[in-house]
Amino acid sequence: MSHPADDHTGARIAFHRKLRHLTQAGLAQRAFVSRGTIAKVEAGLTPATPGVVAAVARALEVGVEVLNGQPYLEEMRQDRLDRMIAPLSNALDVYDLGPDPNVTPRPVALIEADVDRLCAAACATEYRGTGERLPGLLAELTTALSALPAGAARRRAATSLSWCYWVAYEFAYRLGYHHLALIALERMGWMAEQAQDPLLLAVRLGRRSSVLLRRGDNQLALRVLDRGHWLIEQHDEPGSVPAIAVSGTLHLLAAISAAQAGDEETVRERLQAARGAADRIGRDVPQVYWASFGRTNVAHFEVATAVELGNLGEATKTARGLHFPPGHPRMRVGRYHMELARAYARMGKNTLAEKELQKAREAAPQQARYHPLMRETTGILVRRARSVPGSLASLAAWVGG
Repeated sequence: MSHPADDHTGARIAFHRKLRHLTQAGLAQRAFVSRGTIAKVEAGLTPATPGVVAAVARALEVGVEVLNGQPYLEEMRQDRLDRMIAPLSNALDVYDLGPDPNVTPRPVALIEADVDRLCAAACATEYRGTGERLPGLLAELTTALSALPAGAARRRAATSLSWCYWVAYEFAYRLGYHHLALIALERMGWMAEQAQDPLLLAVRLGRRSSVLLRRGDNQLALRVLDRGHWLIEQHDEPGSVPAIAVSGTLHLLAAISAAQAGDEETVRERLQAARGAADRIGRDVPQVYWASFGRTNVAHFEVATAVELGNLGEATKTARGLHFPPGHPRMRVGRYHMELARAYARMGKNTLAEKELQKAREAAPQQARYHPLMRETTGILVRRARSVPGSLASLAAWVGG
């Protein structure tokens, strides 16, 4: 079985806790969570929520990825993704070395079309195609940019290069290479400044807040998001649909950050602000700055924040009225089903939890295979079962290798 008793987040927490010579009560006190939660997570009987993992990681002074067991190298070897990390790392390293003599860049308009296709693949969580094409585009755009004088063409090239760095962040982050993701995020900000696009800079701050949230630094994440709203106000058209959509997305990220901190009042305020933004637009707008925003997204985050706050009945009730329209980003649909599976698992509704995990796999298979939440919830269901049904055994083998 791919989920042995000693191979889950709780077991890794217990291992590092003992290295620090801490009792469960001592760790609970340092992490500001209950001892009962620590005990259940360590025993592998309940999912370790992102908030708990972040708090425990800070208390134990280890990376979140260490407790999650990332990167999942065996699965990456099976999917031939492991060989893509070194080329990406090299491509991120040559950002300031000027033109590559071995690269003859195409016209910027042709490169832009490839960048759009790359961003679309990233939103669809198509990791293999992303990893194969990304280093070459980074080299080509870096060389093209170095030859362009100041002006509109250079800003366009800088915009495309910034989006390539965004894709690099998504690729590395989702696969558990967080050090590479942070480098890519810094490069994205550097290029967004050269593109002179406040909305692109705000999008980058949204990703930065997610990194901080993963570490459990909720207050700093909220400060970063507030800075993003300030940038949106500097845009030439702060009342345009793209600006409203980016602002609404930042409010949703702030709601998740507040939920992880247990601040229900701020969650309500941020969801209300996001709902107002969605109402101003009046429809779902797909792929605005490579993010979808609208009433569907707000409904999704109402479920996600309720799960994070532990309001599981409210989350599942709200979920019954949520239906994703055709073409909604698979990344978001897959994440939604994983969140709902976590809620059902915490409620002890194992069959419903498994169904949601299967839906997550169908919606975005590569995302599901490499997401800690998918792996942990599957492992919980396996450890709870007296006899593992074939469908769950198959899912566990697929997720765990």
